[in-house]
Amino acid sequence: MSRWTERFAVASALSMVALQVALLFDASYRLLAVVGLFGAVLPMVFGMAYLLFPSYLGRTLSTQRLPGIHFLLTYAGTGLLVGHELSGFRAKFLLAGALSWSLGVAVFVGALLRPVVSVIAADPSAVLPSEVGSRRSTRLATAVLPVAVGYLVVGTVALLSTAFGFSLTFEGGLPSVVHLYGAGFAALLIFALGMRLTAGFFHVTPPAGLSWLVLVCGGVAPFPLAVSFWRPPWFLVGAGLEVVAMLGYAALIGVVACRADRRRVGLYGIGLGALGGLSAVTVSFGVVVGVIDAAAIAVHVPVVLTGFLVPTIVGYAYLFFPVTTGQFRGASERTALTTIAALGLGVTGRALGVVVGISPLRSLGAGLALLGTVGYAYLLGRRLLE
Repeated sequence: MSRWTERFAVASALSMVALQVALLFDASYRLLAVVGLFGAVLPMVFGMAYLLFPSYLGRTLSTQRLPGIHFLLTYAGTGLLVGHELSGFRAKFLLAGALSWSLGVAVFVGALLRPVVSVIAADPSAVLPSEVGSRRSTRLATAVLPVAVGYLVVGTVALLSTAFGFSLTFEGGLPSVVHLYGAGFAALLIFALGMRLTAGFFHVTPPAGLSWLVLVCGGVAPFPLAVSFWRPPWFLVGAGLEVVAMLGYAALIGVVACRADRRRVGLYGIGLGALGGLSAVTVSFGVVVGVIDAAAIAVHVPVVLTGFLVPTIVGYAYLFFPVTTGQFRGASERTALTTIAALGLGVTGRALGVVVGISPLRSLGAGLALLGTVGYAYLLGRRLLE
């Protein structure tokens, strides 16, 4: 299974480079969402989920063919959806892309369903919170995983409804799909898996109360965001819950950073992602309640993608695939830290350039982020080729 996880990881890294190129040329939000979510973020989540989900329940994935089929369907669908955006919204590209992507999601859910269902059927308490502190938080994080997959399924149905034109509760079109995928699937998994992974890598038990706050708010928030996209009052409720969840997550990562006895390089990427996510949701919430000018919403999508999701993925990738142990040029902690710093400075510079209207600063920031992403793709690719 690690072979397909690695392939998803490399393809995700290359798509991150494409995302930064799209930002450098001021691509539309729709194109950024397709390249960023469908090409870069979600495939990495898929690859890691194949490796991690069954293991949390004491199982292994029995098939090695389905992830390969999923990989082909995912990137065929992503390519077609990108073609839809670049070709002037040709319906055939949208229909074929949505269908291919959705078939890939069906393969993913089906591949994971068998080991999970067998465990739950044998002992439902395996995924329920127990009454013991850290163990209770761990089980709560495990119990949230099906919720995240549920958002993936609902988001896929919303994508099909957008492509084929049948009516659903989600009337926001692609923005609703993006919130279901980004906040409901990717971000919720980052919250849940982060609590388990940080404990494993850094031997720090997340505070139980903080864990519950993050997972409950993060699990509820995506639904009102998608159902009532930009319509009060429920959109405001969803935005507020997402701010609370992200604030709690940033605090949780801060606790891990303070208590960890070793500063692994990946922790800097995870910390940068937590700060980026908090900044992005705070800006959008401020716009919703009217305390921040509506023009600031222009930084929301890029910061969510390249300030929260991308650095977080980079951080965890450096933990799972330690590039500093490689035997190739640039395989060092300093190089890895440089890529994370370039990402952080690039995202900050571009966001400030957009807000204050300074084009050179925006371009400089986008260029720095591109260099950081290229460096990450190089380090990860060389490490996995070894």
